[in-house]
Amino acid sequence: MEEQLNIISLREQVYSYLRKQMSIGALLPGTTINIGKIAKQLGISKTPLRDALIHLEIEGFVTILPRRGVQVNSLELIDVKNAYDSIGMVEASIVMDCFEKLKPSHILKLEKLNKIMISDIKNDDFHRLFHTNLEFHDVYLSVSDNQLLKKFILPIKQRLYDFPRQNYLKEWELRNCAEHHDFITLLKENNPKKAAKVLKNVHWSYEFQENFIKIFYNA
Repeated sequence: MEEQLNIISLREQVYSYLRKQMSIGALLPGTTINIGKIAKQLGISKTPLRDALIHLEIEGFVTILPRRGVQVNSLELIDVKNAYDSIGMVEASIVMDCFEKLKPSHILKLEKLNKIMISDIKNDDFHRLFHTNLEFHDVYLSVSDNQLLKKFILPIKQRLYDFPRQNYLKEWELRNCAEHHDFITLLKENNPKKAAKVLKNVHWSYEFQENFIKIFYNA
């Protein structure tokens, strides 16, 4: 059992390492991952590396090509649309189902995080924006007892920002924060139905956000 636990732990460490290499731009879309080279570099066998790559393939980060290696996936507009549709449906559903679990402390935290984001955007300080945004949405996602949904949604969001970008759009980010504000206001007014609609039909609507999305992803 101890050996199995060690293998699982190593697989998770390798997974985290590969995700970090993507986030810092060491592994770019369209490039091929050399399994032997990385295994040698990390001083590990290929087994935990392959396990980590299978995990990454399931989440959409890579494609395992038989006898040809592993390719880092590019993010196409259809991937972005599917991600937005999926996230919008899940987040709206959780708000509707779990609204009664939201407390005044949750609302205060949402307001605090949104103010931090606005301040960072106005100061052109984008280095923590993605993580603060994740934390904002996690405030209300955390009240759900459906662990499967929460595990499902995180890699999809990470996929949207899987590689370093320099083209943050100030106008778009500020509009996202304005949508956050509208969402918070509706929660305070005890209107979960309209709050869920803001998430599904505005904030996570590909059609509504399409112009900014195409600029951001250089389409």
